[in-house]
Amino acid sequence: MQFSEDDGDVARDLLLDNVEIFDGRDNLGRGYVSIDRGKIASVGRGPFPKHYYKSRKIPERVDGEGLFTLPGFIDSHLHLFALAAHMVGHDLSCLSEINQTTFEAVLRQTKENCSVKNGWYRFYGLDSFQTALSGCLNRSFLDDIFPTDPVIVRFRSGHGALLNSVALSAIGVGETTDEPNGVTFARNIENGQLTGVILEGEELFSSQIPQTPIADILQSLSPILEDLPSKGITTIVDATFNNDISKMETLGELLGANLFGPDVVLMPGVNHVRDFYKELGKYSDVHRGINIGHVKIMLTASGGRIMPDELGLSSAIEEAHLLGFPVAIHAVEKESVALAISALKNNFMEGDRIEHASELTDENIMDIVGLGIRICSQPSFITDNGGRYLRDIEDASLLYRFESLRVKGATVSFSSDAPFSRANPMEWISAAVSRKIGRSGEVLQPAEKIPVDAALNMATLSSAVVSGMSSRKGCLYPGMDADIILLDANPFKVTLEELPTISPVLTLRRGVKTYSQV
Repeated sequence: MQFSEDDGDVARDLLLDNVEIFDGRDNLGRGYVSIDRGKIASVGRGPFPKHYYKSRKIPERVDGEGLFTLPGFIDSHLHLFALAAHMVGHDLSCLSEINQTTFEAVLRQTKENCSVKNGWYRFYGLDSFQTALSGCLNRSFLDDIFPTDPVIVRFRSGHGALLNSVALSAIGVGETTDEPNGVTFARNIENGQLTGVILEGEELFSSQIPQTPIADILQSLSPILEDLPSKGITTIVDATFNNDISKMETLGELLGANLFGPDVVLMPGVNHVRDFYKELGKYSDVHRGINIGHVKIMLTASGGRIMPDELGLSSAIEEAHLLGFPVAIHAVEKESVALAISALKNNFMEGDRIEHASELTDENIMDIVGLGIRICSQPSFITDNGGRYLRDIEDASLLYRFESLRVKGATVSFSSDAPFSRANPMEWISAAVSRKIGRSGEVLQPAEKIPVDAALNMATLSSAVVSGMSSRKGCLYPGMDADIILLDANPFKVTLEELPTISPVLTLRRGVKTYSQV
């Protein structure tokens, strides 16, 4: 990062001149954007009208020759505390080619070289769908390496974990323990004994496993927040289902000392919305610099059944709506999406959104458009997981139907779901435009490719709409927050291979330089 001594947290008047512009909706061509006290003052095509500043001080000018400007990217769904936990614990997500031998080697190396933290060994980001790991996703494998210390290995999907026997005992799970609602204890098909895999168990883990010290979390969160602007991200939405008041206060404490990170929206978990309403405020209120967002509801099918059922889901939606909160329903598979739509048909509020909606039928899409449900999706999963989708999913034509949603008029936002994918918007945009799968280069459902301008919109203006921030963010219109980025190349003029390599050279959040290479 490069900041002058007087940049600080002051929004300075600025003129971005002679620059290619995408305003959130349209590609305007070459023109200018002027910024006044943290707000966009004017946007226009062609040369900047010099008479505009006849009676005022001319602002700092940035010559945008060869650069491309657009609204700041909005990551409309990520998990900040999980990102921090990955940094505090042992991250396995970087192991792209992992098998039983390499997995065991990493575990043994960690045991040999790293002391146990807060009584537990914590690993994150294991790709449990790797077929080469099928023989070691059981507690006996971990018990051989860690016979006395509790170990938890969280899966990259975010929906499961593997625990050794000591860890199972520590959280009170045994062969005769009843499964909490929505949680699945996986068992060996041959003998019925626990394998150590627990699906959808995060609430159980958070209540029974000692929390990572808050000082460690804060130490990890600070560089995360400061790095996001280098990717052009100016606003983020924490969509974690168990967000409570303590997380809001922790983030508020951190943001008070962080000048260069993005603006933050935090979704209250459905079990904590009444506490938010009574103690902090209602939807769209701001507490300690953090915007209060939608109520997050989890609808999962990892254990073979959808939880909660429609009655439970409808009850949760009704409570949120009565308190004035729209909902954000986690629904991945087509059956879960159909259940979410059915519940919203009976009780819909402007702003209600579905998270992921990875599988969609034509009927789902028509219902989504008809009701006005908004969709938050993650294009990078095409790149990361497309090969597995083609191998394991019965009907791949239902996956990530961006073009079908677009032509029918649905409002779709892009996001990372970090740490389960990367908070890099140019990668999302590239994935949505090309739909190429990882190293293979195979294309997942070419008919669902979208144009570059649609992808840019879904990462900016549509993300602001879905996140409830469009009155201030997401477009380059006079009066809007000066959340602006300059890219080092024009996304409309590069090849598909070059698209994900485009990088920001300047990021402004409300007129403040949060990242600069100019």
